Amino acid sequence: MYFPIGWPKVLKNLGTDTQLIKQIVSNRDKVLFASLCDESLAIWFCKPTVPVVYHKRSAESLQRLGVNVCVEWKPDSSMICISTSEGHLILYNVESQNDHTAYQQCDPPTASLRRDSAELFVKEVIPSLKITLFKEILVWDGQITRMCCISGTEILVCTTRAHLLRYRWDGSQNRDYCLDLGRIPFSINQQVSKAEPILEDNTHVNDIEYSPLVCGFGITLNDGRAAYLTAPNLKFDPNAVQGIWAQGIDDATCVRVNHKFRLIAIGRKNSQIDVFTIDEATGGLELSHTMVLSSKDFPGDPGPVKCMRWSGEGRAVAASWERGGVSVWSTFGALLMCSLAWDYGLSQDLARHNPLVVSSMEWATEGYQLWMVKVEEEAKSNLIQMDFVKSPLSVNPCMSNQRHLYLQADDKLYVNLEDNLTRRTKIPIIDSSSDAFQENGQDHPLEYDSSTKYKEFVDDNECRKQWIVLQLPATYIATNWPLRFSAVDSSGQHVCVAGRAGLAHYSCAARRWKLFGNEAHERDFVVAAGVLWWRDYIVAGCYSITDGHDEIRFYPRDAKLDNKFAKIVRVQAQVFVLDILDDQLVVFGADALVTIYELNRIDNSGNVEVRCVQAVDISALSHPACVVSASLCRLQDAPPAHLARSARAGPPAAPDSLVINASGKLMMVQREEYDVDEDNNPAYSCLPATVLASCVESVWSGSGSGAQTQLSRALWLWCGALGARVWLPLMPREVTRRTDPSRHTFMAKRIMLPFHLDIYPLTILFDDAILLGAENDTTLYASDSNSVFSLPFCVINRTSQVYLHQILRQLLRRNLGYHAWEIARSCSQLPYFPHSLELLLHEVLEEEATSKEPIPDAQLPSVIEFVHEFPVYLQTVVQCARKTEIALWAYLFSAAGKPKELFQECLQRKMLDTAASYLIILQNLESSTVSRQLATQLLDTALQQERWDLARDLVRFLRAIDPNDVDSPRNSINVQTKYGQIVQSQSVSPNAEDLSVILGSMQLGGTRGRSFSTTAAPREPSPPAAHAPRRSAATAAVKRKKSVPARSDRDTYNGTAEEFFIDMMIQRHARLLLSTARLLALGRLAAALDLHLVAWLAGERERAARVDAAVVCLRRLHEDFNWPYPAPDDTEYPQRKTSVVPAPCSPAAECDSLCGDSGYVSLSLRNALPLAAGAPLSPAPLSSVGEGSVAEGGGVAWGGAGDAADVAPDERRYAALMERLHHHQAERGDHTAHVQLRYLLQLMTEASCVEWALVVAVALRDALAVLRCVNAARGPDVSLEAALRLRAALADLRAWTDAECIGYRPFLMAISNQIPYLTSIINARERRASLAQSRARTPSTSSLTEQKQTPQEPKLPPPQKAQEVSKQSVRKDSPSTMPEPESEVLVPARPPLPSREEPASNCAIM
Repeated sequence: MYFPIGWPKVLKNLGTDTQLIKQIVSNRDKVLFASLCDESLAIWFCKPTVPVVYHKRSAESLQRLGVNVCVEWKPDSSMICISTSEGHLILYNVESQNDHTAYQQCDPPTASLRRDSAELFVKEVIPSLKITLFKEILVWDGQITRMCCISGTEILVCTTRAHLLRYRWDGSQNRDYCLDLGRIPFSINQQVSKAEPILEDNTHVNDIEYSPLVCGFGITLNDGRAAYLTAPNLKFDPNAVQGIWAQGIDDATCVRVNHKFRLIAIGRKNSQIDVFTIDEATGGLELSHTMVLSSKDFPGDPGPVKCMRWSGEGRAVAASWERGGVSVWSTFGALLMCSLAWDYGLSQDLARHNPLVVSSMEWATEGYQLWMVKVEEEAKSNLIQMDFVKSPLSVNPCMSNQRHLYLQADDKLYVNLEDNLTRRTKIPIIDSSSDAFQENGQDHPLEYDSSTKYKEFVDDNECRKQWIVLQLPATYIATNWPLRFSAVDSSGQHVCVAGRAGLAHYSCAARRWKLFGNEAHERDFVVAAGVLWWRDYIVAGCYSITDGHDEIRFYPRDAKLDNKFAKIVRVQAQVFVLDILDDQLVVFGADALVTIYELNRIDNSGNVEVRCVQAVDISALSHPACVVSASLCRLQDAPPAHLARSARAGPPAAPDSLVINASGKLMMVQREEYDVDEDNNPAYSCLPATVLASCVESVWSGSGSGAQTQLSRALWLWCGALGARVWLPLMPREVTRRTDPSRHTFMAKRIMLPFHLDIYPLTILFDDAILLGAENDTTLYASDSNSVFSLPFCVINRTSQVYLHQILRQLLRRNLGYHAWEIARSCSQLPYFPHSLELLLHEVLEEEATSKEPIPDAQLPSVIEFVHEFPVYLQTVVQCARKTEIALWAYLFSAAGKPKELFQECLQRKMLDTAASYLIILQNLESSTVSRQLATQLLDTALQQERWDLARDLVRFLRAIDPNDVDSPRNSINVQTKYGQIVQSQSVSPNAEDLSVILGSMQLGGTRGRSFSTTAAPREPSPPAAHAPRRSAATAAVKRKKSVPARSDRDTYNGTAEEFFIDMMIQRHARLLLSTARLLALGRLAAALDLHLVAWLAGERERAARVDAAVVCLRRLHEDFNWPYPAPDDTEYPQRKTSVVPAPCSPAAECDSLCGDSGYVSLSLRNALPLAAGAPLSPAPLSSVGEGSVAEGGGVAWGGAGDAADVAPDERRYAALMERLHHHQAERGDHTAHVQLRYLLQLMTEASCVEWALVVAVALRDALAVLRCVNAARGPDVSLEAALRLRAALADLRAWTDAECIGYRPFLMAISNQIPYLTSIINARERRASLAQSRARTPSTSSLTEQKQTPQEPKLPPPQKAQEVSKQSVRKDSPSTMPEPESEVLVPARPPLPSREEPASNCAIM
């Protein structure tokens, strides 16, 4: 609840630097601090930290009275008492000089040096104090060991002669009430009849503290014993005082009393602190808890406890040890901070030399600073001040019903809103793939849909740990320091703060503070009991300074901060605690009355109706000052409808129960409705209080709104070192749910579950099953011990912990499996629900499997059975196994089932990621043969499900478990010889990452080769002027390598049989994808599994790469790549023939006309002219009938290269036509799809798969690519059957565009003249084939050379030419010697393609 922040401030010593500060003591208000040295006394002011007065005793006084030993303040800060080593008391008057203040600041005459900002003006009134000697008192009773102020008029002095002397502040001794340890009876409790006084000699008190709330003193003796002195009344008559021993204590060093929680903390020599509470039944001291450092916090021994101090409100205790180190603990023993765990650098050994040795300490006002005396050397010490932040729960417990986490400092707030914590985490983040979420039984879509967005999501999740520092306005905090109370509304958009006087509030939306316009109104009242938000109102428990009355004020948020808009309700006593539930305000005051008001908002201008509903007197339960919190909690179910009064429309709400925390004891007071008043309002009565728990620090309860789940209706308790407890309702099943009118029934339906937490909880998110807290961390900036920064810099981190698995385990242990299932089912949509089940299984497994003794009732089978009820069962088991030692797997799978069976179940459910995890388990449990078999099975399934990343990992896994690679490192496989060596023409390969990047898969290793005959790596389209040199540079830089043919047989394969089988499996799936026209999936497979597409496609030209239905393939391309169909435009292409007019230039058209990503740079239509003389030109494929017409292609053959001047006009017309086609086409798809299609076009062209190249070129509307496909039909790599299919594909596409997709008509009309050209090629090849067959039938045989010289062989038509096609770009992948597949080879059966009649395009039918 208290956390240090920043660097400790080192205060400059007054007087000599070698003086040793013995003690630091604050006054009652903790604003003035007295530091005591042997010879001097200094008084410091808290804020700003400055010395106010310094007094040094004379040498004569030191010789006569002795050096200073102890110092004590009078409660009203008007006097100081100092004890000396010679047994004297010196009383000083501390007088304030009212005529002027200390540290008055004056601006210099120079205008540039004057202050012009409000922050530079110290508005705090620093008193000017004067110390004068009042009296010197000789105590004739030995040396003085300790002093203790017991009232405003008396001080208690302990001496070495076992006396406790009472002196008045005027110097006189109250002899009648002095105590003697030899006459005080001591016993173990107040019921023991036999009590004995202390009879040992030389026994005296060495530490003592008084508390009127515990009605006695806590003392430690010099022999190590500790006791509690009490009396029937606060007069402490010596004849009525009784001593109660703290049992088991024989090494006590110091003692401190917690007033609010009525605890007595005793420091011991074994470095631990025992905290005792007073047993109300026997009056004895009962050990509540022990504060002890664990080995994780500090493995060594820090030594005896030197000093302890409780904070002002009793919510924390600071302790130091003699060998060094400071720690802060919560009330009931939770460690909040320990300097022994700080980062002091590698050179510091804390066991030998601790840089932070503290001899005395004191909390400042509101606990925001801890003043400490740091011992530097034997005779030197410094005064240091450490800043703290604390949770608002320590002073304003009503903030426990908020979901927002924030901490408050003396002048600022550290805010971490719940909205930043859970809004975006309410989606599954266990796995980034959609398949994993389907495995978890959750089919809702992800918030992120790409790896980039997922990374941004994770980064944003990390940023939620940052604190928003909200600085209080200087105009308010300068005069009202420190901050005392703060409150945040339910939305987290408005913050209210209250300092020493008045209040202010802040709007996060407007980023503005709202202060009182009239400062007199701000100074006229003091917030004494906390603040809270109720709808649009600020509710504060105040004390009016002008009227002298206690009030409850309601300030509207939207109106001006002024008393005229406030609703003021006067109360009878000082308000201690405020809380609210819906429209019910709970007020607890000094008169021990808990008053419940019903609030009704009339308008937003301060008109609020406040009606007192009930007042409950709890004076019999506790002293009012010991009440920590009082709140209403909705613990009961609504009463049945048949019991509702007829006056109400619906069933009445059950009266909310009153929950009171008094000194750590949590009590519940049930309210019931027994009558109605004259206004028909219900009247309530209360039942006797029921104690729910003890040692309670904080209480959280649900707001009662929203979904009424068991977790939201639970009551959470934090008990410090004893852990957390939750009072959980057990909802009966619907079939057995019966309404019982008994008023005690609901308590029988609840169960208290205790469990341990690793964090200190500050906020509980009920519906999200998560706890939020904070922890201390440090950063070292300087290791120089002489530097003021030698101590680490303290920071605060937000922490969180999932608690669902703790509750489930406790319920399963108590055989409440149904209720555990109900709770788990209500939380199944949480993102960390699978992780909670994994934690549940892991904790039980670790505890039971490592137990050295037999477990009579093992919990693992029941936990396994419970987890089996949820879809994430398989995933939970394997994740738990992978995070557990292998030695524990046998015990786990003995209950969960055989891993092989679980693996098969994962395959049946298509849970491939989980199956892969089981494969890792099976690798350690089964033989390599079994592992290989199962991995192969999983690989086949992964390929079917298109899980390419998983398939790549499985391929690597299968190759890693090859028996031939166990004894020696696996040699890298030469990809050129993987499928057999076949010589081919020289080609350039792109970077290994190109295909992965383009096709969106994961990046492959740089050592893997990929064979693509490309002339340049894919890149963004660039201006044509700079394209050519960049292309040549890239070509020169890229390493050339041979393409690898895909076809191979077992005899020429150089790898192992397992690798051959893997490659065959991959090729089989690739063949299936290609035969079903799924090019996108094929590209992803090749990128993930390193399949050399060019070589493989070359081998599949007459098999899977055949295109028998071009229209269906084109439709599939549009569907897979989300590629838009071209939109028809009748105005651009009328039905009648017309000449082509060049379209106006546009950047989009110019960009579309560039095709640099394919490797073959298409015609740069805008920059094609002027042409170089003598360059090969493309004749215009236009009919001479209509100039520029695309309606008639005719059978015009392509002529040879002529004079540039003669062909230039036709070339220009052709370029203009192509550019108009590009400009006319509908908007293209996204850039990624465009690059992917270009890449596939390049691969198909190089592999001589002209049919697929044609389909992709048509989808891209690339006329030049179509020309290349038709020209490729002349080569030997393209069979006659392929040329026939190519012509049929063009004809089918032409017919399809006329009938269904008119958007493609302009483009198909432009390339329709290629059909007659293909016909001429086919006819020539058929004639040549028939001549060859006729010669083969003749009896005379001749050589191949003679056949080639036969003049009757028909010549193929000359190839068509395009401007951008160079001689190097018309090369082929495979040499002319590659044998074409024989006709007798059986082509494997291909999956049926979709019917041609299927609804295809998004194109309009015109």
